[in-house]
Amino acid sequence: MRWDDDPTVPIGVIIAVVFMGIFVLGGVAGSELSENGNITEGRNQGIVLCTEKPKECAVEYSYIKLKETQK
Repeated sequence: MRWDDDPTVPIGVIIAVVFMGIFVLGGVAGSELSENGNITEGRNQGIVLCTEKPKECAVEYSYIKLKETQK
């Protein structure tokens, strides 16, 4: 029995290729839709928060540390 006698082999390959294509297209679309400056913008917002409202910043910091210790 040859592989081309079994119709499930080509169908399985086609399905695998389709899923890989969807995965690649999703990755490309996700990278294009995300904004490049989000890390810098978030860092700047954090610095402004900690400078203008140090008490709120301290609360956020202690919450982050509490979550880290509970992992």
